[in-house]
Amino acid sequence: MDEDYVPTPPTQPSGALVPPPKIPGTAVAAATPAPQPAFPHARRTLRRPGVVRRLTERVLDAVDEIADGLALGLGLRHK
Repeated sequence: MDEDYVPTPPTQPSGALVPPPKIPGTAVAAATPAPQPAFPHARRTLRRPGVVRRLTERVLDAVDEIADGLALGLGLRHK
């Protein structure tokens, strides 16, 4: 036999050839207040009666004015 031979210890019956499972870390609880709404004033503004309707009318009026100007400029409509 070889003089450098060193016998390895016997394998355990439950021995596995995979790394041990990773145990997840422990969560630490912290007392935090509830989150505030992102834009509380915007929600109140849109809840007022007629705000969305007036805004829509203004936008459509502006688009109508632009379209009328373009039509006059291109000669599609006469005054």
